[in-house]
Amino acid sequence: MRKIGRIEKVTRSRNFLVKAEGIIFSDPKDAPVISEDLRMLGIVRDVIGPADSPYLLVKILVPLDKASEFVGKEVYMPSSKKEWRTLSEKIRREF
Repeated sequence: MRKIGRIEKVTRSRNFLVKAEGIIFSDPKDAPVISEDLRMLGIVRDVIGPADSPYLLVKILVPLDKASEFVGKEVYMPSSKKEWRTLSEKIRREF
């Protein structure tokens, strides 16, 4: 997994606003966003802001009443499709 940034806030349109770390070189749209404890938090919907300091809009997949608990937390995304398959199997086994 690679760290993509930190959740700044929950927007009015019910997305996480994630301050990305560094420049984004490939389009992360539809990529899963995962917490440190391997909890699926959402899916990247858009990249906004300047190229040298981008933000990600992430569709929230956790209950909205719990979404604010993740503000300030670091988030990650799988480095490859293979890694995502491995993680998704692990997540499924835990639930």
